[in-house]
Amino acid sequence: MGMDHEADVESSAEAESLVVRDDQSDFPALLDAAKDCRWRGGRLKLVDSGRLSRSELEWLGEAGADLYTSDLVRPALSEIVLMGAAARKGGAAAAFFHHGPFETLEGEARLSFEALKEMGRSGVVLNVSNGRGRREPGALEELAAACASGGTRLVYYHHGLLEAGLERLARAGAWIHLASFALQKEDDVSALCDLAHTAVEAEGNVVLHVEGQLDPTWLSDIFDSGARLLFQTPPSDYRSPQKPFELRAGRQPLDPRSYYLYPSYLL
Repeated sequence: MGMDHEADVESSAEAESLVVRDDQSDFPALLDAAKDCRWRGGRLKLVDSGRLSRSELEWLGEAGADLYTSDLVRPALSEIVLMGAAARKGGAAAAFFHHGPFETLEGEARLSFEALKEMGRSGVVLNVSNGRGRREPGALEELAAACASGGTRLVYYHHGLLEAGLERLARAGAWIHLASFALQKEDDVSALCDLAHTAVEAEGNVVLHVEGQLDPTWLSDIFDSGARLLFQTPPSDYRSPQKPFELRAGRQPLDPRSYYLYPSYLL
């Protein structure tokens, strides 16, 4: 889940966005790239490695660059809040990925749980995963509510089977990423559909990462619930009953604020 894949640059002649780390070029070149992407109707997605100063990141945010940082790089609430304000001024967004535990106290190299909530209230998109340790449902619900009050969202990557606490999180407006492994039986599909209905009503949603073949009836029900699907499998043969669903999913791109940097990674 770290920053290994973030060093890659995704661009092509038709691409609408450019993903780059701040240590891949100097500040003037990054500023020009942000302005150029914006002029072309796209977006520069800048990954913070800690190389640039806060003020330089603010300049980039005001120029329209989306800013991506984490507690591993910039565990400073005041800096992240200012970066978020600058990005909003430029019509962009700031996203923060929290890798560590939810701390009670603030420290020089760590952010407290209250600081994370303040970050959400300030409009920064918060991203959290349970991939390296359990996250308490109540704490996640608090973060989602703080984000909603700031006009932003909590993006939560859930590894494992469906849990009762996810319903409360959906009701708070979070965007919840799940792997299709969580669907072990038909009752799980019904529960996921209910979860998606609840999340959509609260301006959130469920993003299902499909990693294998699923029953077409299940896929139809999931689409009807309003959930979003990301197929992580090679494209199916045109005769496959899954092919129409893959095409349908391809016509429904995700809002960039609904994932951290790359949509296909279940972080």
